[in-house]
Amino acid sequence: MRAKIIFLYPDAALKIKVGSDYFLCISDLHIGYSPSPLVKVDSRRIALIFSKKIEELYERTKSNNLIILGDLKHTIGRTTLNEQKSLSLFFDKICSCFKKIYLVLGNHDASVQNFLSTNIEVVKKGLILNNFYFMHGHSLPSFDVKKTDTIIMGHIHPLYFKENSPLNGQRIWILIKLYLKQVYSSLKKLYNLIIMPTFNYELYLPSNLFLPYSFIGKNSPLLNRCRKDILSTKIISMNGVLLADA
Repeated sequence: MRAKIIFLYPDAALKIKVGSDYFLCISDLHIGYSPSPLVKVDSRRIALIFSKKIEELYERTKSNNLIILGDLKHTIGRTTLNEQKSLSLFFDKICSCFKKIYLVLGNHDASVQNFLSTNIEVVKKGLILNNFYFMHGHSLPSFDVKKTDTIIMGHIHPLYFKENSPLNGQRIWILIKLYLKQVYSSLKKLYNLIIMPTFNYELYLPSNLFLPYSFIGKNSPLLNRCRKDILSTKIISMNGVLLADA
C-alpha cells in the first residue's frame, strides 16, 4: 500500500500516512538564527514559538510521529550554549506529543545528537517510508532511493521572486518531476521531488530565490546534477495557490 501525503496549507508542513501511522514533516528550523552577526538573538523565543506551532499541528493532524528534515539549529560546525538551551527547551515541549521523532541531519547539525532526547532517531543520509525518501538536500541521495518514487527535501529555502507581486519574497513549495539517471545511471524511472519551505518564517536568504519559470539550484547537488533531466516544475504558494507551472 502506497503512503499518502497531505500538504498542510498555509503551514510549512506535510502529513504522511503510512499504514496506521501518521507522520508530520517539517524542515529547516534553524534555531539560533540571527539576521546579522551584530544582532544578539535569544533563540529560546523562537524555540518556544516553534514548539507551540508543532503542538498545534500535532493536535490538528493527530500525527504520532515527527520528521525534521535537517538544519534543526543554525550555527555550522558547533552547537552554541544558546542553541543547546534552546534545543533542550524545544524538545521538552514537543517530545511527549510523538511516539518517535526522526531527525535527518542537515549541514548545520554538527554535534546536535549530543543534546537530543532518547525518543529521537538520528538519520545521517536518508529516511525511507514506503515510497517516500526523506533527505535534507545538501548532498545526493543514497542508492536506496531506488526503492522509492518520491523525494522530499528542504535545504534550499525557496522564495518566490516576481517584481511588483504581493508574494515577492514569500516562502513557497516547489514540485518537480525529474529523472535521476545523472546520479545513478541504472535508475530509469521518473521521480517526484518536493522541496519544502522553511519552517522558520524569519529565515530569508536572497541567494536562493526561485524564479517563476526557472530556478537557482547552486546549493542543491541533486538539482545541479539532474538539471537537464527535469520535466516539469510547479511553484505553489503557502496558501496552496499554483503560481507557476512549467
